[in-house]
Amino acid sequence: MNAATAMVRTMAVAAATAFLASTANATVDLREAAKHFQYNIEKIGVTPGPAATPQSYSVKVVFSVTDPTDSTNVWDIQNALPFTTAPAQLTLDIGWDPGADFTNTGGATGSLALTSPLALGTGAALPVQVRNLVNKAAVPVTAFPCTLADCATSAPNRFFAIAKVTPTAFPALPMTGRVVLEGRPVCKGVSGINCDDPPVPPNINIPVTTATANFTFAQTGTLAAKLPLTQDPRRPVVAIEKCKGCHDGKDHGTGIVPKLSLHGENRNENLGACVVCHNPNQTDVPYRRPVHAGEDARIGGPEVAIDFKVMVHSIHSGGFREQPFVVIGRNSSVNDFSGVRFPKELRNCTLCHIDSGGKGTFELPLRAGVLGTTIKTQSGYLATPRTIDVDPSNDTKISPTAAVCSSCHDKSEVKSHMVRTGGASFATTQKALSDRIVVERCASCHGPGKDEDVRKAHEIRGSRHDD
Repeated sequence: MNAATAMVRTMAVAAATAFLASTANATVDLREAAKHFQYNIEKIGVTPGPAATPQSYSVKVVFSVTDPTDSTNVWDIQNALPFTTAPAQLTLDIGWDPGADFTNTGGATGSLALTSPLALGTGAALPVQVRNLVNKAAVPVTAFPCTLADCATSAPNRFFAIAKVTPTAFPALPMTGRVVLEGRPVCKGVSGINCDDPPVPPNINIPVTTATANFTFAQTGTLAAKLPLTQDPRRPVVAIEKCKGCHDGKDHGTGIVPKLSLHGENRNENLGACVVCHNPNQTDVPYRRPVHAGEDARIGGPEVAIDFKVMVHSIHSGGFREQPFVVIGRNSSVNDFSGVRFPKELRNCTLCHIDSGGKGTFELPLRAGVLGTTIKTQSGYLATPRTIDVDPSNDTKISPTAAVCSSCHDKSEVKSHMVRTGGASFATTQKALSDRIVVERCASCHGPGKDEDVRKAHEIRGSRHDD
């Protein structure tokens, strides 16, 4: 076993152990504790600010945390122990989508000027966040108990928060947005759950499923911008239940596969939340910086895309890729996924992707409007002062089909084929893609029914392909 593989398996074991303590003296299952919490985004209101270019909006979110095991219990997030005990937290994320991919371009202010953050963590395409929702003593206070006038409801323990967003066009003005309610209560004061068993670390985080809701920027009535589930502007691509088939905290022959609870148990088992941050314009630049003596030199290396469609394929194909997939994460941690081994047949796209009626979301061509994947934001993260470039128009991008396919098929000769035969580019801009200066032709050979279609090339459902 090489060092990378050992590291990945050690991390997986640690993650699984944190979720489930099961010794002779302890039976605390944090997934059982999580059944006492449900995040709800109840209403969304969008109010345009004074006429301007770009246009700002005030987004008001009414939310609650209920207990599905007790219909009478709606958690008071600013007074109940699971939320007032450190390190509990709740956060709202607000992002936007011009059609097929989240961009979050413009952020809170609409400015695309270079930023010089003093602390690490600022990204090129992150959503607007409202933090500290559980802290009634925060400065400033970010969440407020609802009144009938504020929220059009007098139901107990409803709260609201307000954020300013200023979406700018990239490549078009967004018509819809998404609210994410994420965070973690701690195992303290949960009815029927013995959170004090010695093997369970004090105040351990409970992985509650993250909530999402879509909204429209169009004019609506008061608190009426939330879209029904039937009007989701984004098509589902993968099925979370398929993900859980491997991500269940068990060993599937290649080591323990941790459950989908990430970023400190703040974001859990909701792929619709993942894509708001892991969008095509986002790289791992937030925590890249000059390397200090004795540190891993990769911290100061080239940016790596964390676009969801690229990142997930790259992680799963750790044992297939020629080049290691290394992401610089929080606190400049170095995350090398080259030791990951997919526990099933890697080439079988249907293990993750939706495949209905003989049509799979893995098939070409990609949906119109899918953006190219940024691999360089033009940020000066090695400079003094360190700068982050939030203007996606100057990003160096990979054309979208090539970005996905090269996540697994990363050999130089294969990438050369994508360029020569498929019309792809590994150094383009979104303008060149939108203006059809760069036009991928991959589907002409790899589309459904073609000689080299994805089903045949990947030998899905018994079809054969000879290389």
